[in-house]
Amino acid sequence: MGRFRIEITAIGGHGCQRELTGGATVGDCGSPTCPDCQARRLVVSLNKTGNSVEKATLTHWPGEPEEVVDDLVSGIRKGSF
Repeated sequence: MGRFRIEITAIGGHGCQRELTGGATVGDCGSPTCPDCQARRLVVSLNKTGNSVEKATLTHWPGEPEEVVDDLVSGIRKGSF
């Protein structure tokens, strides 16, 4: 077993739960087309299949002053929209 990294940079539709503020736990909205939840489901799937996800984040507007980061392992959001 070895370490590996998956990196995805994407541009597309907006995800869900924009009303949640920093420190809130972000869950799955249930929409099959939500890009935020698709990323969350990938992390859950990797963990369920015997992989140990050490770090996974979803960064909205990376590098911008309004950057918001969702920790896909803990579910905790840093920043607010």
